[in-house]
Amino acid sequence: MKNAVIYARYSSDKQNEMSIEGQIDECRRYAEENDMIVLQEYVDRAQSATSDKRPNFLRMIDDSGDESFEIILVYQFDRFARNKNDSGYYKKILADNGVRVVSAKEHISSDSSGVITEGLLEVFADYFSKQMSEKIHRGMYQRADQCKYNGGTMTFGYGVDDEGYYVIDENTGPIVKEIFERIATGETAKSIGDDLNARGILTVRGNPFSKNSLQNILRNEKYKGIYIFGDTRIPDGMPRIVSDELFEDVQEILSHQSRGHRPAVEDYILTGKLYCGCCKQQMIGSSGTSGTGNTYRYYICKSARNRCRKKNVPKDFIENLVIDACMKCLTDEVLDEVIKTVTELNKRDRESPEIIRLKDEIESLETKIDKLINEIEEGLGSSRVAKRLSKREEELEYLQKCLKHEEAKQCTIEPAMVRDFMRKLRRGTYDTLEYQKMLVHIFVDKVFLYDDHFTLLLNNNKKRANTSKAEVETIEEYFAGVSSDTEECSVPIYKALGLTS
Repeated sequence: MKNAVIYARYSSDKQNEMSIEGQIDECRRYAEENDMIVLQEYVDRAQSATSDKRPNFLRMIDDSGDESFEIILVYQFDRFARNKNDSGYYKKILADNGVRVVSAKEHISSDSSGVITEGLLEVFADYFSKQMSEKIHRGMYQRADQCKYNGGTMTFGYGVDDEGYYVIDENTGPIVKEIFERIATGETAKSIGDDLNARGILTVRGNPFSKNSLQNILRNEKYKGIYIFGDTRIPDGMPRIVSDELFEDVQEILSHQSRGHRPAVEDYILTGKLYCGCCKQQMIGSSGTSGTGNTYRYYICKSARNRCRKKNVPKDFIENLVIDACMKCLTDEVLDEVIKTVTELNKRDRESPEIIRLKDEIESLETKIDKLINEIEEGLGSSRVAKRLSKREEELEYLQKCLKHEEAKQCTIEPAMVRDFMRKLRRGTYDTLEYQKMLVHIFVDKVFLYDDHFTLLLNNNKKRANTSKAEVETIEEYFAGVSSDTEECSVPIYKALGLTS
């Protein structure tokens, strides 16, 4: 018997406890059929899976460190997370704690094809979530075209009028101009921040000013009149607070203040997966600029400044080698198994508990309406019956709209769609960042990098938690303890790097 917990959530405050109960019932049924003991239920109400800011979800992740349970049961994988990056991040934490996520509705095998199928389901859930977001953003972009406020934290120095347009706040607007002018005269951000805090001036969040909050103001192009929302940029779309000349002078000053290595600002796709073979610490993305102005990007060991002498490795070089290794996993046999699994999934009942609840309520309401209509036709009706009928019909219309909304959210993956997706995956180009991220997300558990070779540990649903928890002195001992069904490949790189073996 394995110990398990259940995680359930719904994403709309218009849903109710029935959707949660349906998820939990299905999970408990699965637990009974698979010899699992359910210890606890973690429930988040009216919380979106595109965000990891879910209190009970985070509590469950934290509790996994106690090693009191081995399984997290969810109704479907999109209940856990619809953002594939968040999903991978938290599943790795769980794996390190000996816990894996299991779907009660999506019965996926534990072999290599199951690993890829689960990864693809996360990718598709992420895709459909983004499609929903696009519909919402469409309305927001319509407001953006008019340079109107679109919600969120207000920009310091501005307010909004009755029609939703930005206006300069009479109290904080002059403070913004003062900050820019004082920086332009050579005063430090710390000195300005200390002065603002002494005067009792707070940020829009009601906090004292810090170096970061001042930097955010000094870098914000809205203050020179550019309206910004997403990728929409409209010059003179906002009331100007500072001149172009003053803004550019301040940017020049800020650029001279930054020196040395900077944290990576572009995507380093092996972040969280690349480890130093010498000391087993993570390797992180970094960049630097040479005297000639060329920018170099590479991965460095976290312990490089303390004791580890691991050589830095060029970012593009190691990433391309890992992508090559992932591509070799996309065999015809694996692709056929993935398509077969998805076909079987689509044959099962994939209706959500919320859809089942809405259909039941609609059926019950239609029965009540039929009774009221019969009373009227038989001459038994009154003005009160007519009002009740009108109210019931309004309720029915509302429930039908809710049902259409829920059905539109369902992520049904057709086999033809998977075939097309897998073909594109196999002939994908390395210069596509999303493609690279997708391959790494689906296949890579850890990469251990030495100065002359690297060893790649691929994801494996069945043994992933055990291998991830291994504490060893050397990488050879680590792989000696790995189960034979965990795939591994080792690639020499010293010749390409110009190093000695």
